[in-house]
Amino acid sequence: MPRLPLIIFMALLIWLSPVSGARTYIVDDDGFSNYKTIQDAVIAASDGDTIYVKPGNYSEEVILNKSLSLMPLIGEIGPIILSGQGKETGMTVSSDGCNLEGLTFQGYSGAAVHLLSRKNRIENNVFEDASPAILASGSEGNSINGNLIMNCQGGVALRDASENNSIDGNEITSCNISIFLGEADGNSIIENNISDAYWGIWLDNSSQVQIEGNDIQSRSHGILLLNGSGLYVSDNLVMIDDAGNSTSRASLLANVSDVVFQRNKIDGGEIGLAALDCQNTELLYNNITQSNNAIYIQDAYGLNINNNSLIEGDYGIRVDNSSQNSIIGNLARDFVIALDIGAAEDNRILKNQFVGITDAAMQITSSGNCKILENEFTDGFRGIMLIESPANLLQDNRFQNVTWSLYVESQTKEGFNNSIDESNVVDFVPIAYLFDQSETQIRDRQLAHLTMAYCRNMAVDNITITRDAVFLFDSMNNSIINSNISECFGMRLINSSGNDILGNLFNGNGYSGLFLYSSDGNRIEKNVASENEQNGLSLLSCNQNIIRDNSVQKNLVTGIWLNLSNDNQIYENNITANSLGSQLSFSTGNTIYHNNFIDNIEHSIDTEGGNSWDAGNNTGGNYWSDHSARGNPSSDWPRSIKGGIAIDNYPFQDVNGWLAA
Repeated sequence: MPRLPLIIFMALLIWLSPVSGARTYIVDDDGFSNYKTIQDAVIAASDGDTIYVKPGNYSEEVILNKSLSLMPLIGEIGPIILSGQGKETGMTVSSDGCNLEGLTFQGYSGAAVHLLSRKNRIENNVFEDASPAILASGSEGNSINGNLIMNCQGGVALRDASENNSIDGNEITSCNISIFLGEADGNSIIENNISDAYWGIWLDNSSQVQIEGNDIQSRSHGILLLNGSGLYVSDNLVMIDDAGNSTSRASLLANVSDVVFQRNKIDGGEIGLAALDCQNTELLYNNITQSNNAIYIQDAYGLNINNNSLIEGDYGIRVDNSSQNSIIGNLARDFVIALDIGAAEDNRILKNQFVGITDAAMQITSSGNCKILENEFTDGFRGIMLIESPANLLQDNRFQNVTWSLYVESQTKEGFNNSIDESNVVDFVPIAYLFDQSETQIRDRQLAHLTMAYCRNMAVDNITITRDAVFLFDSMNNSIINSNISECFGMRLINSSGNDILGNLFNGNGYSGLFLYSSDGNRIEKNVASENEQNGLSLLSCNQNIIRDNSVQKNLVTGIWLNLSNDNQIYENNITANSLGSQLSFSTGNTIYHNNFIDNIEHSIDTEGGNSWDAGNNTGGNYWSDHSARGNPSSDWPRSIKGGIAIDNYPFQDVNGWLAA
């Protein structure tokens, strides 16, 4: 055979030799190679070598203390199974730069792979029944990608200053805790598919972590961020499947700061997104559906809750004991209560949309100094409710097709001290809110709502209420006359005395036409109260009022209703065609005379009270359309009042018989 030139021979020699001295080893559990166990091959190998493992079952615990690559032999078909069979750790990687690919780990009581070194690649392996599948302790710069992890107590766990690792593109299913980071900073968790989990992604005392593009389906908790800072959570999908789990949290942030949580899609869970004891965190452009509490904020400071879309549940956003937060540009649709704020100060609530809210769109309790500006309320029952909440600013809020736009209530004067101007409109009609004013006139106006709190000597004349109601709180010596307060919620006086309510129309209101609570010495005269869904005129704990010359007719429940109310004068009223003409309960000292009771289903009931149903034999009692009497008044034809022992001793035989007497 002719001799090859020396240069060609040397080239072939270099090409056939391992690069940098790297060698390859083959492991076969059937004994058809030099190594029957992986550990034997590791012992024989040197840094930079590759160990090819043939399909088979390898029941061993491997100590990988050299920089090696383990992978299937090219062209071989079938799984390479490292079987625990009661063993604790499948493979302990203590040397840097190792590569594990195409292996299957099963049945280890501890970690299937335990990383104690740096810059390893764990890719395209299968893990089943381990605790956890992959554990990194003080291990940095590893790539954990493309693995299938099933039925493990834990999927991937990074602990004890394991930093700058990437956990990308893994399939993790039926694990109790899918991904856990404890005291592990600077890691990335990207595009993993997590299913049938109890805990999805859990971070504790870990900072500067990126969580992006993961799909998480869990029975209880999706993403948990505890005690960290500088976290970036974006574009994840979190679904909570167990609708009956009252402790489920799709996403929970607790004691974290400087977090960006944005563009995530969350479906289900008792709470969609919770932020507890958090600071300087951005909750932006998230889409949360069918969570009973879409966003829950507690003990937080400096949060931006902006441009989120919240659909269907009990509460849209709940804020408790949190200050200086911004709630801007959010959409809350189809909730019972859209925004519930309690014990929270100095928050900004701007340009939000509340649609289809069945109870209160915005319920604010014991909270002050909030700016509530340019919000839109559409197709709901109640708009803004301020309870024991002072020093709030309401401007440019718009209500459309909202049944009851504004309600303010407080046990103290301070609680009514809010700035609410007429830039707030209901169906383009302004809201009027007056606090601590006197000697002011409101005449010839169309208003959606009128509240007068701690007002004195005010004159309200010829106004029309188009939507809400008229409220008087702790207001004295005012006059409300010749006004139309109909097809809304009527008029309410709370702790208000000495007022004149004269010549008004209270028709077709949702509750009582006129309701007084703890209000004494008022004159209620010449009003019409008809076809209201409860009572025409209602008094609860009210004394020494005059109810005179009113027309009270066709009210669904009662014409004139008194409870715990004493020493009132009720006379010269026409009480007609109500389900019940008048009812007095636990009330004494009231005088009821010269009233026409006509065509009521039941004219009157008086229980547990000592009231007078006539003013003596000269002045007489009342006219009753179901009672025959002779004389105006009659002295021999008394009428019993249902409910007790009360009697009208001197009824009239004719309507307005006292005028003919």
